[in-house]
Amino acid sequence: MSTPFTFPPGSLSQLRKLPSLLKRGELQLPMGKRLLNTLCLMLDDPRLVATQSITELAQATGVSPASLTRLAKLLGFTGFVQFQALFRQALSQPGRYYSAQASALVSGDQNASISSRVGQHLQRQIHNLTQSAGQLNEEQLLTAAGMLVKARRIRVAGRRQSFGLAVMFSYMLGLIRDDTAVVGAAGEGQAQALAELGKRDLLVMFGSEPYSRDSVMLAQVAHQYGLPLLTLTDSHHSPLAQLADCTLISSGDSPLYTNSMIASQFLSETLLLQTARLLGEDAVKRLSLREELINRLNDEF
Repeated sequence: MSTPFTFPPGSLSQLRKLPSLLKRGELQLPMGKRLLNTLCLMLDDPRLVATQSITELAQATGVSPASLTRLAKLLGFTGFVQFQALFRQALSQPGRYYSAQASALVSGDQNASISSRVGQHLQRQIHNLTQSAGQLNEEQLLTAAGMLVKARRIRVAGRRQSFGLAVMFSYMLGLIRDDTAVVGAAGEGQAQALAELGKRDLLVMFGSEPYSRDSVMLAQVAHQYGLPLLTLTDSHHSPLAQLADCTLISSGDSPLYTNSMIASQFLSETLLLQTARLLGEDAVKRLSLREELINRLNDEF
């Protein structure tokens, strides 16, 4: 399947995918490490790019104005002005992610058959699953699972669509260990949830582009208070990943009008599988107790 990137990129969300594609070798550009780091800095602070002149931005990022122009042209832009316009557009229309996705969907090939569309969607999701599995290394998975095993208590957070992932993850993790809950599920608010956590505990966060302001602020405050943070997100350059002690990345490229959660759920279940293996007999005992309670309550048909 072709790489999900076009030159020049049509949106800031698409540009955010570039560093990971380059680092994984899925895309080749004559861009040195310094220029790539500069791009990452700009993606971390889009407002800086949108509001500064090329000279001011060069000074802030530690490269020359000529290097910024070269970067812009490498990405397919005519020059820095067009490159900067992408960032300005993203900031001036922050709420256009979903409708832009929907516009691309309805303006596509209207003559394509349903079976063709189903096949294309299937291939895209296979690609996402393959990408997510391919960029997950053993050390990351063991670290994340170890955090879930060792934490005294765990709180799981996600906003908007990611809330569903958080609820499912919390329920499945709660089957094999104690003291796991979703932030805000009981109406207690984020402040109360954070107040319950200490440095022996763990905050798990789900989130993908476009990132919820509430989620980013929660991660920022948790980081400031030194709380361990595990994130499952869509890019190493997402604002959640930048604050985390450990991050697992899933690919969500899709023509869907909202975020595709299939690869995120796959990553979540992969992490739970490894966690159960680390817990060993403790997980089995916990599940046996749950089964006994289900039987006593006659809770299965």
